[in-house]
Parts: sequence; C-alpha cells; structure tokens
Amino acid sequence: MIPLSDLNWGFLEILFLIIVFLVGLLITYYLLPYIIKLMKKKNYVGYDIHKNSRPEVAESGGLGFVLGFVIASILLMIFFIDFFNEILIFILTVLSAALIGFVDDRIKLKSRYKIILSIFSGTIIFIANLFNVVDISSPTIPILDRTRLTFIYPFLVPILVAIFGNTVNMLEGYNGEGSGTCLIAVCSLLICGIIWDSAQGVIFSIPVIAVLIPFFLKNKFPAKVFPGDLGTLSMGAMIACIMLFGSLEVATFCALLIHVFNSFYVLYSVKGFLESDQIREGKDDIILLENDTIKASDQKDAALTLPRLILAKGPLTEPALVNNFFIISIICGVFAILSVLFTQLTTGLLSIGIFFVVFAFLMIPVVYLLIKYPRIRGTITLMVILLIAGIIFFYLAEFILMHLPLADIKLGAISIPVNLILILIIGLAGLMGWYYVTIKYFWYQINSMKKE
Repeated sequence: MIPLSDLNWGFLEILFLIIVFLVGLLITYYLLPYIIKLMKKKNYVGYDIHKNSRPEVAESGGLGFVLGFVIASILLMIFFIDFFNEILIFILTVLSAALIGFVDDRIKLKSRYKIILSIFSGTIIFIANLFNVVDISSPTIPILDRTRLTFIYPFLVPILVAIFGNTVNMLEGYNGEGSGTCLIAVCSLLICGIIWDSAQGVIFSIPVIAVLIPFFLKNKFPAKVFPGDLGTLSMGAMIACIMLFGSLEVATFCALLIHVFNSFYVLYSVKGFLESDQIREGKDDIILLENDTIKASDQKDAALTLPRLILAKGPLTEPALVNNFFIISIICGVFAILSVLFTQLTTGLLSIGIFFVVFAFLMIPVVYLLIKYPRIRGTITLMVILLIAGIIFFYLAEFILMHLPLADIKLGAISIPVNLILILIIGLAGLMGWYYVTIKYFWYQINSMKKE
C-alpha cells in the first residue's frame, strides 16, 4: 500500500479520477442495452422466479460492467503510471474471474470445480507478488497492528479471492440484491481508503463504483438484466483486489458481513457452496405467493438463508425485501469505517476524543435505520456481537497470549511460534461458538413464525 498523503496529489489528479469515473459510468451505461440484446439473441436468458409471470431476463449481463471496468482501468493506468503493475494485475484478475463465471453460466460447473477455478484468479496476484511485480503486505488488524504473516499471507491470497467471489455469488437472486449490496460495500471502502490514507484503496474503488452504478440501475426491480456468475464472480474479485492492494482487510470483512452471514447460513443447511438455483431444488427457502409477495418457508429441510430469516416475521414484496438487504449493507459500511478508525486509534494515529465523536455521529443514522427496519435488528445484533468478540480476542492475543513463555516448533528451517497456533485455535473455537449462536437465533425466528 502506498500512502495517499505521500503522492502530493492536486487538482489534476482529482480531475483524472473524475474522468475515469465518468468514462466507466458512461461506457457501461451505453453498453448495457447492446449487451442485453446480444444475450437475448444468443438465448442466454433466465427467468425471474420471484414473479408469478416469470418474465424472461437477459443473463450474463455482468459482461457490460466488466468491459466498462477494463476500459476505465486502462485509462487509470495511463493517468497513474506509478500504479501500472497493480492496475494490470487488477484487470487480469477480474477478467479471469469473469471468464470462469461465463463458462459457468453456459455449462453450469459443479460448485467445487468453480471454487477451484476461482482460486486460479487469485493465483495471478500470488505469482505477481512472488516475482515482486506487486507488493501484498500483511494485514493490519486493530490492537495487533501489522500482523506477522509476511510468509503465509501471500499463499492465502488465491483462497481469499475464491471465497469473495463465491460469497458474493451466494447472495445473488433478487432484483438488484447482489449489485446493490456490492455497490454499497465498495462506496464504504472508498471512504475507508481515504481515512486509511491508502492510494490503492481510493483509485481502485473509483472504476468499480463507476461501472456498478449503471448496472444496478438495469438490475434493480424490475430487472432488465441479471449479472450471471460472470458478474457475481467479477464483483467478488474486484472487492478482493481493493482489499489486497489497499490493505483494507478488516474494513472489507465488515463491509461484506451481510454476505458472510448468508454464506454461513447456507453452508450450514446445505453442507456446501450452492447457488440460488441449486438451493431451490427441493430446499426452497422462500415461497412465492399469488400476489407476488414472498414469505419464508417453514419446512425444516429448507435452506437457511438471510432472505428467509428476514421474511420469518411475515411476507414482503421483492423490493421491500431487497431494501432490508441494502439497509444491512449500509450499516455494515458504517462498521467498516469504524473498523478503520478503531485501527488508527489502537495504533496511535487517532485520538480517543475524535474517535468517539465520529462514533456518536455515525450511530445516529444507524439507530434511525434500526428503528425504521425492525426485521434487521437481530441480524445487526449478531454482527455487533461478532465484532465485539473480535476486539476482545485481538486484545487477549496481543497482551496475553503472545507473551506466554511457549517454545517455537522447529520444522527444518521454518520456525512456527506456538503462541500463534494457540491464538488460531482459540479464534476458530470462538467462531464456532458464534456460529452456533447465529444458527440458534435463526431457528428461534423460524419457530416463532410457525407458532404465529
């Protein structure tokens, strides 16, 4: 990560970013109608299953914003030549994810094969880092500061890219749901990049926001186009690259908490990475009513999903359901911003007074949204529990566990600190405990619905 403050940017650089933004937005906006016509001509279509009329909608529409992203990013390379390598790898990673998604749209790969191929997208970053074409730094975490994962972290990069792509893919299914939540997440990461003083976090977010805006306008209710796996895997790869190059790991995790929650629920109930169409095969999480409203399934074998949890308190129209997703995403964005500020606080870059002033200011809209949208309160509460538990865990790791007099494990030339192994074990145990609580809460809501 290059500090934004070290670049001495002026009016010209800001103008360049505005041009990149406008080019990405306009190209995507004017390309999409042609992409929609092309997909329908090729019979690459899907059916909007959350409407009784089941209208035919163009699939693989993510091609429109991927092309817009590539053109805008090439322009970014020209304007910001110092970031040529990073932007090139960014483009190649997204294109590889798009290619895998397009193949999956056409022949429907099994989930395990798609995950393996998605790892290939992240391998591009791994190889580039291995040969010093780019520099992927160890993540900075609140309280722990810069972690000592210099050797291990690059090997995790391909897995992270695959996880991000498939996690975004699992929350897609309703008009505007995937594109809208990802757009909100990237907007919050842009703010986080500015606060974190991350040049890559800022310039990488600009073209992504630019191309997602026009796509969302075509994808929102009533949808004219679906992203397809081409689009969802690309969005996941874009967010992963912003995280890796911009050193925004914790912020990205917070911004995508809504996707993480949904993935946990689905993985628990169907025992694997499945998409919305696969989940519907005998495990429908929702039921479409005659008036086009949607209610949660009360069947025990139905898939556990975030939409089902929100609908447990009664049926909603599709736009109303998706609005709940957007509100959760906005609050997750607030969590992302607070995570960056908290990291600065614990590393001595921010005073405690300023932190609490900003915290109080950001809590005002959060409280308002929780009052207006009562269905999301339980989910947000679980998220807050997870984040607070994470802070406590990091505190224990830094000030207690790391100082235990434990010897290292010697494996030839490699020395593995037992303290880190202990931290990992405790962390995994904590995640399992939190996971158990979320599942119990899920079934509590479902059983309450059945009683009513």
